Amino acid sequence: MKAIHKKYSEVESLNLFEGLRVKVLLTAKETGGLQEVFEDIVEPGVGPGRHIHHEQNETFIFLEGTFDVEIDGQLFRMSAGDTAYIPKGVIHAWKNVGKKQGRLRYIFSPALNIEQMFRDISNAQNSKGINEAFMKHLALNYPEQETVGPPL
Repeated sequence: MKAIHKKYSEVESLNLFEGLRVKVLLTAKETGGLQEVFEDIVEPGVGPGRHIHHEQNETFIFLEGTFDVEIDGQLFRMSAGDTAYIPKGVIHAWKNVGKKQGRLRYIFSPALNIEQMFRDISNAQNSKGINEAFMKHLALNYPEQETVGPPL
C-alpha cells in the first residue's frame, strides 16, 4: 500500500440529504480496506436517524459547531476539538444543534462498503429524491447498516 496525500480543495463531495454534504477524504480502495474517512458539512438542525453499524467501528472528530451525540442512550454535547468513539453494534445518532453550519470528520474501520452506500444515497437524492421505497431497498443492499429510530 502506498502513502496517500490529497488536497482538501480537490476531494469529492456528495449531497446525502437536505442540509448534509459529505466530503470523501479517504476511500476503502486507497487504504486497502482498513478504513474510510469522511467529513460532513451540516446545516443547523440536521442529523441522521438513530442507527447501528453492525460490522464497523466509527470515530467522530468535531471540527466546527455544536452537536448533540447520542451513544447507546447517553446524550453528549460536543464542540470543536471533541472526539467520540462508537464501537460496532452500538446505537448512535448526532445532530447539529448550533446556529451555524457545523463540520465533523469520521473514520470507519474497517471500511467495508459505506462509501458505496453514501454514493447510492447521493445519486438518489440528486435524481429523484429519497423516499420510503428507496430506503427499504437501501436496507436490503446494506444490511450491515441499520436505521433503528428517528433523528435526535
